[in-house]
Amino acid sequence: MVLLACAAACVAVSSQSLWIDEAQTALHAMPPTLHGWWQDLYAEHNSNMQLPLYMIYIWGWARLFGVSELALRAANIPWFFLGLFAIAHFLRSRPGLRGAAVLIYCVHPFVWYYLDEARPYLMQLSGAMMVAGCLFAGLDEDRFPASWWWLFAAGLTILCGAGLLGVPWAAAIAILLFLRPGFRQSMARAGLPALIVFIPCLLFLGLYLAWTIKDGARAGQQPMPLSSIPFVFYEHLGFIGLGPGRADMRSGGFGIFLSYLLPVCLLGVPLAYALARAAAVRFGLGPGRLLPVCLLVVIATGTVFALGIIKEFRVLGRHLTPLFPFLLCAVAFAISNLWAGRRLADRAVVCLIVTALAASALECRFAFRHAKDDNKDASSIAKAAIARGEDVWWVADLDSAVYYALPFSMSSEPGAALVLWNPAPSALSSQKPPAIILLCKPDLFDSAGAVSQYLALHHYHIDGTLPAFTVWRK
Repeated sequence: MVLLACAAACVAVSSQSLWIDEAQTALHAMPPTLHGWWQDLYAEHNSNMQLPLYMIYIWGWARLFGVSELALRAANIPWFFLGLFAIAHFLRSRPGLRGAAVLIYCVHPFVWYYLDEARPYLMQLSGAMMVAGCLFAGLDEDRFPASWWWLFAAGLTILCGAGLLGVPWAAAIAILLFLRPGFRQSMARAGLPALIVFIPCLLFLGLYLAWTIKDGARAGQQPMPLSSIPFVFYEHLGFIGLGPGRADMRSGGFGIFLSYLLPVCLLGVPLAYALARAAAVRFGLGPGRLLPVCLLVVIATGTVFALGIIKEFRVLGRHLTPLFPFLLCAVAFAISNLWAGRRLADRAVVCLIVTALAASALECRFAFRHAKDDNKDASSIAKAAIARGEDVWWVADLDSAVYYALPFSMSSEPGAALVLWNPAPSALSSQKPPAIILLCKPDLFDSAGAVSQYLALHHYHIDGTLPAFTVWRK
């Protein structure tokens, strides 16, 4: 299993172009001093301020390994192995379930996707794996030795420090455990050294996150459609690589899935069968254990969705990363339960589930439709056009332009691309038609349709396509 994990880490991490959020991470990792790092982070004043542990970690990592695409994503590998350790440690008394959980973890497309992304989700996942493991150990054994307390306190700190949306999960798990008599009794004994070390860290994190909320740091506003809810579970259950790419989903709606119905069903049907069989035996949880865990998951998940609706940000699978350990354990129990039955048909179902998940992960990594926004090649096209003396419009992410050293300006200047973000038609009418327009994600960078109208009015044609980009030439 260690060899499988090493292979997964090596294959999953790539040097593909950074997409929008990753470019933000890269720019925050670049300042040479800690003071410059904080000034840069505070000047941006968005939800990146609410990822304090990850942002300081990636800054320190960049001091050692640089800020290339590969280096920034490789920062996830230690957290990937920490999550693996949490599985192996907390399920050591149940070898069949532990083997199934490790196998699913190593081939799951959700893990692969965020292992290959320079964002905090693998860090948050490792913290969630530690805390969820502590929860299941506490429910199973009702024992809280000193080692348990160290892992629990460290997991809570990682979970909350890697992102504000980890707090509802940390709070719900802590409350559920607090209701256990053994938990309260061991706090003053076995738990005291760990609490002395980590409670100041958690208090500081809590005060800092509260300050960022009061200070107005938040994600960009985007209405939270109810249709996003099923996509969260679609991603967490491993279908993401078997279906359409994210760019196609942005524009195609539910109809785009019809072309991918067969591969999705090849995972969905056996997975539904395995989960149904597992539900019949309460997923191996003892009497009185399943309901509290289900309530915890529903309350924490519902809280995040409610925040998305109230605060107007679109909740995606990555925003519910702490949900993944619970689904992972459910799927792992489901396949180990079928395998233990020794029926040939059930074991064939297990093989089909594992194969489909591995295929989904490989599709996420290598299929063109799942490639990240190609800011790297788009910048190269723009720089080549500028070198030829042509005028260029960059209707795409500004941070990516900075990272890839694209000469740009906010007004028309020779030798620089003109950066536009959701321009009004009046802002374009006075501009000289450029030779090339690079347009990325029109719903994000041209939501009013002004650039699209300009393209039609001035008879531009498509000169090439890149992941998330269209290259238009006059």
